[in-house]
Amino acid sequence: MRWLSWRLSTMVRSWDVTYPCYIEHDPESGTYGGFCVDLPVFVAGKASVEEARKALEEGVAYYLAHLEVEERPFPRPGATPPPDLEEERDRLIPVEIRPSPVNPVSLAIEKALRRKGLKRKDLAERMGVPPSVVTRILDPLYFGHTLSTLRRVAEALEKDLVVAFR
Repeated sequence: MRWLSWRLSTMVRSWDVTYPCYIEHDPESGTYGGFCVDLPVFVAGKASVEEARKALEEGVAYYLAHLEVEERPFPRPGATPPPDLEEERDRLIPVEIRPSPVNPVSLAIEKALRRKGLKRKDLAERMGVPPSVVTRILDPLYFGHTLSTLRRVAEALEKDLVVAFR
């Protein structure tokens, strides 16, 4: 059996990268939204600039986590020229977005699932849980994994679970 392993010292995965994005105010609804220039990340309907920024940070984290699981390279920040936004400049707030930290355990489980050739519904069936439980387990912004749940995941994936203190 292969080992599904994680270390407590790396329970948070961060990427040291920032991406150029814009936050905009919608005067009709009074809400804020935003988009990233280099990534397919968009948010809308946020009550404040801070909420829009947090949603962009999470969106960037989700996208980078997806790329990491698929073992694809990250886009280089600033690789795409900003769109021609001259008419919108008065509504746009340029921001540099650093992705939210993610849980490497979720990423490791997702990678193991893919290597095994299983879908999320397969894992749910093997664990005897609703698909929503697997969705939560695989969410890279979820940090509530219990040891009991990780044991069940490892068992369902026919892997050994190793917890190490170094």
